Amino acid sequence: MKVLLVEPRESSRDAIRRAFAARGCSVRGFASFEEAEPGLADFAPDVVVAAADAADGDAVRFLRRARSSDPLRSVFALVDVDDLDRGVAAVAAGADDFLWRPLSEARVVQLLASAKARREREERSETIRLELARAQLRDALPGRSPRWLGALASLERAAAGGASVLMTGESGTEKDDAALALHRLSPRGAGRFAYISEGESLDLATRQTGPGTLFLQNVEAASLGFQELLLAHLESGRPTRFVVGIDEDPADALAAGRLLRGLHVALFESVVHLPPLRERDGDVAILAESLLEAMEPGLAFEADALDVLRAHDWPGNVIELREVVRRAARLSERTIGPIVMRSVLARPLPRAKQRRRKAPVVRIAVGDSLADVERRLISKTLEFARGNKKKTAELLKLSLKTIYNKIKEYGLEH
Repeated sequence: MKVLLVEPRESSRDAIRRAFAARGCSVRGFASFEEAEPGLADFAPDVVVAAADAADGDAVRFLRRARSSDPLRSVFALVDVDDLDRGVAAVAAGADDFLWRPLSEARVVQLLASAKARREREERSETIRLELARAQLRDALPGRSPRWLGALASLERAAAGGASVLMTGESGTEKDDAALALHRLSPRGAGRFAYISEGESLDLATRQTGPGTLFLQNVEAASLGFQELLLAHLESGRPTRFVVGIDEDPADALAAGRLLRGLHVALFESVVHLPPLRERDGDVAILAESLLEAMEPGLAFEADALDVLRAHDWPGNVIELREVVRRAARLSERTIGPIVMRSVLARPLPRAKQRRRKAPVVRIAVGDSLADVERRLISKTLEFARGNKKKTAELLKLSLKTIYNKIKEYGLEH
């Protein structure tokens, strides 16, 4: 087993290192948390033993990172025999237990046996959980076309990593189901999965979610101010993973000023693309039959009806297909034939209501300077216009040249 040890006291560090090494362990010892931090990823220890004496919170932060970076890892805090409070605080921060100095050989043997048993138990549980997650993936996102199988393989690779993910694809390609599947397939899949939208507190959401996953749909519809907050959370090193969905081509969203460039850069290393239904050869029939089985198990499609479905180009993707199947099922008894199918497809589906963004409010108090009020008004209008300076000028009934001058004067680069 691999053991990472953080102990500022040299004599104690050497004694503990020898005790673990004598039992065949590979041990790396460090005098500080700063030195030990890279070892959590590079060395990937099975066991972490870390001094919990630091009064500035470094020990607690390190123990939390040691736990969140590998849920199967055994984490122990090392404290003096008269320092019970710090030991209890370390366990509250995520340590499995705390150990007294000096660490006896008998305790080392017990600790290793416990760590080995726990890892074996957790690995068996994780194997079962992943098998269930893969079965759920096949049920939630059926299809056998090469493009779709490639997308699912990309999703599994992204799930295995720890980075936040940008999920691209046209509206209706079921990015919400794919985000949930990605979460379940990831090492944090036993944790919490939740949705986040503009207007909610990112601080509160990440605290509640912890090392789980938060999903944001339609990032291009969020204000640049909210996107900046999201970027700050991604760069903060917090354990929560984000899956960020975008219906628009990211290049188009960037060019139009609807996607923050820094956010795109932060997410660019891990991208999952879901192809539109028209590019998934053979999947329309598979999906339609799966949807119908879930809605009306006693109904079936006639072969000619499936041909009608295959001939449609599906601009609304899977969401449109689901609505078409639902309508056809309501009009049929034992089988769904081509006449019903053509009838349903001939009637346009209701267009999704475009979300109207509420204009932000600029609050003014007696005593505020005119310059400060002007700065806040221009800043809020820029944010509402998603950085579009021409639209900002139109909304404020100012010339474009004036807007550029004011942005420069107040340092309001968007």
